[in-house]
Amino acid sequence: MIEVRETRLPGVGKKFTMRTHRGEDVCAVVHIDGRRELYHRPDPDEDSDAVIVLTDEEAHELGSILGGVVYRPELLEHLEVALSDLAIEWIDIPDGSPLVGLTVATCRIRTTTGGTIIAIIRPEGALAMPHPDEGIRAGDTLVVITTPHTFPALQRLVSEGPAPDVS
Repeated sequence: MIEVRETRLPGVGKKFTMRTHRGEDVCAVVHIDGRRELYHRPDPDEDSDAVIVLTDEEAHELGSILGGVVYRPELLEHLEVALSDLAIEWIDIPDGSPLVGLTVATCRIRTTTGGTIIAIIRPEGALAMPHPDEGIRAGDTLVVITTPHTFPALQRLVSEGPAPDVS
């Protein structure tokens, strides 16, 4: 039997930690907004490029956690009803993105994709409803509300930048 340790993370969600048959720890954090994060903690003596190898039973258990069978945030259920055909996307801004140095207004997410930046997450804290003059930095995570089919356009915008304004 696989042992899964469950830890409540107040204001964040829950963390599930399990040890694989190889002795590696795998942690899944399920945020109250439905976002999932997966962490791999191999033995310090192993190569940093270690691959997580899961048995069928381990994969099933982890899939249950990630799929929301074990824990489904109440907030997510309410958001799905409220948002209906909208989606919230977390867009990471890497070093070298053409959006770095632009402002919320000049990156043209709204005019290019129809999405709206509702927050910027930074290591020093999150900015809810950022001002149009707020600059975008490498390492930012833009929280964008949009329709599900616009995700490819958002990814293109991050990698290629906005098209020239022809107005």
